[in-house]
Amino acid sequence: MRFRSDLAGFALAVLLSTGAVAHEAHKTPPAVVSQPANPQGAMPPMPGMAAGMDHAEAMADPTPKTIPQRMVRWLGAMHPAAVHFPIALFIVAALLEIAALTLRRPVLTQGTRVIIALAAVSAIGAATLGWFAMGWPGQDDATHTAHRWLGTSIALLGLICWWAKEHWVRRPGRAREWLYIGVLTITAAAVLVNGLLGGMLTHGMRHLMF
Repeated sequence: MRFRSDLAGFALAVLLSTGAVAHEAHKTPPAVVSQPANPQGAMPPMPGMAAGMDHAEAMADPTPKTIPQRMVRWLGAMHPAAVHFPIALFIVAALLEIAALTLRRPVLTQGTRVIIALAAVSAIGAATLGWFAMGWPGQDDATHTAHRWLGTSIALLGLICWWAKEHWVRRPGRAREWLYIGVLTITAAAVLVNGLLGGMLTHGMRHLMF
């Protein structure tokens, strides 16, 4: 009789311990399933550019200590705002020249002389601030390299546009007109491409996805 009571007590203890273990297992959170690094449908990063790259983190000095270093970083931080002026001015000038040629209304080009001059000056300023922001070449990836040198080329093209416009205004001629129109077209196209590259560097590769 005593043997049966001991056996019943042992069975009850086993049942209780099994329930406790099952209860603890139930409270354990499920293992987190790791997500793939590049989910299906995500845009892959551009060759030479890391995914999720931040332009400020990649190019700015993280710990400027001296006054010149702080000044360089401060001036470089103004580059994203400064580039809006030459971008807008060159595109507006190009649109006015196209409208004047298409509609045969030369009056539309009266203001482009001042616009081109302002665009050229602001492009030099924006390119200079861009060099402050990116530092000297040496560790640039493909996207930063393209943005750097295309922006520098736009500053030079802007000066050529300004010269071509003044040359045409002071000495009108068909050849001078087409020289100015051709250089302005190339400059406006370069501005659009470099603006796209700058948006990729600042906001990421997916900022223009529909």
